[in-house]
Amino acid sequence: MGAGIGRTRRAIDTSSTMANHKFAVIADAHVHPLNADFGVRDRNGLCMRSWADTRKSTRVFNESEGAFSAALDRLKEQGFLNVVLLGDYTDDGQRRTTDAVVAMLEEREEQDGFRFFALPGNHDTFGAEQRDHTKMFLDALGQPRSVSSMDGAGEFHDPAMASDPHPVGVMKMAQFGYMPRDGDLLWETPFGSDPSVQARQYICSSADRKVALTFFDASYLVEPVKGIWLLMIDANVFEPTGQGNEVFGSSNAGWNAMLRVKPFIRDWMQDVAERAKANGKTLLTFSHYPMVDPYRDYDCAEETLFGATAMAMRRPTPETSRALCETGIGLHFSGHLHVRRRTEVVHKGQQLQNVAVPSPVAYPPSLAVIEVSSAETRVSDLRFDDHQVDPCLRTGYETEAKAEGEALDNAHHAPSYGAFLWEHCSALVPHRYLPKEWPDSRAKEVLSGSLSQALAWVKPEQTLDLQRDFALLDVVADWYRIRAAGALALEDLPSERFDAYQTLRSHLSSSDSKCERARFWTLFLTRLCDFCDDALQERGDFTLGDAQLRKRCAPEQV
Repeated sequence: MGAGIGRTRRAIDTSSTMANHKFAVIADAHVHPLNADFGVRDRNGLCMRSWADTRKSTRVFNESEGAFSAALDRLKEQGFLNVVLLGDYTDDGQRRTTDAVVAMLEEREEQDGFRFFALPGNHDTFGAEQRDHTKMFLDALGQPRSVSSMDGAGEFHDPAMASDPHPVGVMKMAQFGYMPRDGDLLWETPFGSDPSVQARQYICSSADRKVALTFFDASYLVEPVKGIWLLMIDANVFEPTGQGNEVFGSSNAGWNAMLRVKPFIRDWMQDVAERAKANGKTLLTFSHYPMVDPYRDYDCAEETLFGATAMAMRRPTPETSRALCETGIGLHFSGHLHVRRRTEVVHKGQQLQNVAVPSPVAYPPSLAVIEVSSAETRVSDLRFDDHQVDPCLRTGYETEAKAEGEALDNAHHAPSYGAFLWEHCSALVPHRYLPKEWPDSRAKEVLSGSLSQALAWVKPEQTLDLQRDFALLDVVADWYRIRAAGALALEDLPSERFDAYQTLRSHLSSSDSKCERARFWTLFLTRLCDFCDDALQERGDFTLGDAQLRKRCAPEQV
């Protein structure tokens, strides 16, 4: 084991046995520090992104720092001081942002006794070279102003807007797991016990074998307390395109590309799993990307509806899931998709359960907590919907709305952070999903239609008696909410809407129309029914090896 670095404060008591140990998992915090100085500030002196950008993004920006702090406060209250950061802990890996996150984590460890275990996501680093960024921030008059790391590309120039190369950006966070600490009982990488960047490199060739580049892998295994192994996997993939130092990024690759580009990781995972079993260790595995499709979209319905969307491309294939299942790791926690879903694959006598952890900056604001004892490993949800949004942000949005001649969005009247994110999801439908993903003709129907009309398009000759009709805009927003939040959405969804959705399946199942519109709405509403069924099945806590998830495994995966 390499020499420890940093402070020796430990959140876990290593002298204790396996009686009961607690861990928390925060995915995709995307921290944007409001006090960062990128050269543009709003009327309150904040480095504030616009609502115009926020309602087009699957994550909120300005609220992220407060949400992350609120999540940590809630964890401290409940005694969860050991926190895994599942990647995308920064907004976009900007140097100034990464430095702010490091300072924030250092302060929390020093003052509150936390210990953090980080792994990188696709927004933290972007490859072997630095990545330039251009962002828009609100000025004191509510007008968006551009700041760029490239000289001359924006109204303001700031080199700290760029993100560092992968090894540099990762190792700024070295003390948070990427290197061993004094007191760790085990710490290793796929390459051995040397924590240096030079010892953790591998070579990857382009598909045509004409270009070979050297990359850094940040994966590590740590035993911070006797009997528990945390397997932290850097699942970012940077693959040479064959054009000089240009690489394909990892956003839409994940584990589908990992098995091809970094096969040594799979071999290491299997070796770790075998050693954990032989030595009686509880193994918890983490990476940024899911190992099993969180949406159970085995028939590729999303591609049929919307084509090759980013979400569709980010799902692991059944073949990938089966190959990972064979490693024997058992339980895996993922982020990236900002969803709360639980799925599994059973293959060749092995079971792999994937716990997809939601993000603090997208609906629903929640995280996962793990309690490990000699009897079981239990996973639960921890929500912090009651967190209050900084009122200064509403002032900034009001100034922006006035400058743009618009009314405030419903989100800005929300009484809590959870309600804010619920309304943010509503805003995404007309400003992101419909224009970016939906067929134009179907998008127009959403803007003016109702659920009863959609059912009439499915079966013109047959009506379904709804207790109450609903605007399609609300139905579509619910589709995205339940797809993301699963069981947690049932706690917030108006009961009359959920009751209506549960009555739909019998009306849809026998539809065989040759009309494109009928086929679209049949499939869309069928998937809504699937999401509702999944949500009911995934309610509550679960324990490692729980067989209830097998009810909806893909048949070919069992």
